[in-house]
Amino acid sequence: MIESLYTVIVNWNLKEDTLTCIDSLFAAGAVTGQIIVVDNGSSDGSVSALKERFGSSVHIIQNQQNLGFAAASNLGIQYALDQGARWILLLNNDTYVALTFLTELARVVQSDARLSILGPVILYHDFPDRIWYFGDRLLPGLLATHSLYRGRVYQEQFPFLVPVDFVNGCGMLVKREVFQRVGFFDSAYFMYGEEVDWCWRARQAGFRPVVATRARMWHKVSTSANRDQKMARYLRIRNQIRFYRSYARGAQLFLMFVFTGLRALWLMVDDLVHGRVSLLRPLIQGWLYGWLNREEVVRIR
Repeated sequence: MIESLYTVIVNWNLKEDTLTCIDSLFAAGAVTGQIIVVDNGSSDGSVSALKERFGSSVHIIQNQQNLGFAAASNLGIQYALDQGARWILLLNNDTYVALTFLTELARVVQSDARLSILGPVILYHDFPDRIWYFGDRLLPGLLATHSLYRGRVYQEQFPFLVPVDFVNGCGMLVKREVFQRVGFFDSAYFMYGEEVDWCWRARQAGFRPVVATRARMWHKVSTSANRDQKMARYLRIRNQIRFYRSYARGAQLFLMFVFTGLRALWLMVDDLVHGRVSLLRPLIQGWLYGWLNREEVVRIR
């Protein structure tokens, strides 16, 4: 197994999903005491259920309110580093991993000491052989990306390792030295896009993410976001623009402005066609606040 591996899971009112996620980790060989759950002020009995099921086998950090995924993850990462973690695995709580998940990650880590940021192959919970996420690559000359193999059937004929530009915070294995050099997630993102920003900073520092194609996990795909679709829409739009605004320069910034404007118009038309009128306001607010550098998280009504 991977030396001194700690796992960080953020929970917000998804008790059963979090229990399932942790069960799958222990089944895959996770070490007792090296799973950290950061609870964002849940009101569904998550903390008591975790204590009842796992006792001291899982360390729980309790927040009094929802700090967002980025800030909560940072608390878990800091705790893991303080405990001497050599590697930190970030997992969404609405996921579960294959029995061979940790073994396959360990095989990759041991194959090349230079590797420091790894993503697994993330499959759909509802379509267990279909790829939800396999890493992103930048489009030439732009900050926009394209996802590899999304929706395709998973095959073990993929190369053992695939270089990418970005991996997903839903499932991401990181060496401690990367956090020490690059820093943590930018909490202003709240949720969505924080790992894109972080991966960009890591790339600028010389680290290159890869996908470990034999390590598999399954994602229930935005279970928590579906409870507040308006907020999710607002944050996705705002944070994407925040990323572009932070790192695009010159003509590239103008191209990203046009790109996001056209994308917003396409989403508006799609929302109108499908009767999602309630999502129009958060879409417009997200676009405007992104370009106006409004960093606060507003409550969308």
